[in-house]
Amino acid sequence: MVEAAAVRMNVVIRPARADEGARLKEIAAGAKGYWGYERVKVREWADQGDFTPERLRELIVFVADSGGRAIGWCSLIPKDEVVWLEDLWIEPEWIGMGIGSLLFRQAVDHAKALGAERLEWEAEPNAIGFYEKMGGTYVRESEESEWGRRLSVMGARLDA
Repeated sequence: MVEAAAVRMNVVIRPARADEGARLKEIAAGAKGYWGYERVKVREWADQGDFTPERLRELIVFVADSGGRAIGWCSLIPKDEVVWLEDLWIEPEWIGMGIGSLLFRQAVDHAKALGAERLEWEAEPNAIGFYEKMGGTYVRESEESEWGRRLSVMGARLDA
């Protein structure tokens, strides 16, 4: 099982530290670039400021850590009975090794602990298959993104 590979490599999920914004930005940009987006556009997107300490304090952030180095992360925004999965990024060389599954399960567990009924998120088109394996289903189309496209909003009931 792929997720077992992450456990064998001593990957742990922990809360983010206040000083990790630059590293989280680097992971997100690397992951976005992994899917073939233009480097310049990825850098512009990453520089928009979502990785500042102020912004990260507004989110619930979990980090996948291997040997003291962040290799992936996710963030959540509680919205009453729905928790929004704002981010889920994996360093490219760790994609396919179970890190995303560990982070997604952490997001689900945390959302349940908050009393949410659903977890929802916008799905990068290249990640829809992953989210379907995690139990996500299509909910609706999003508003047009900064990339000039609409994304699928996916969701999962948390009582299932």
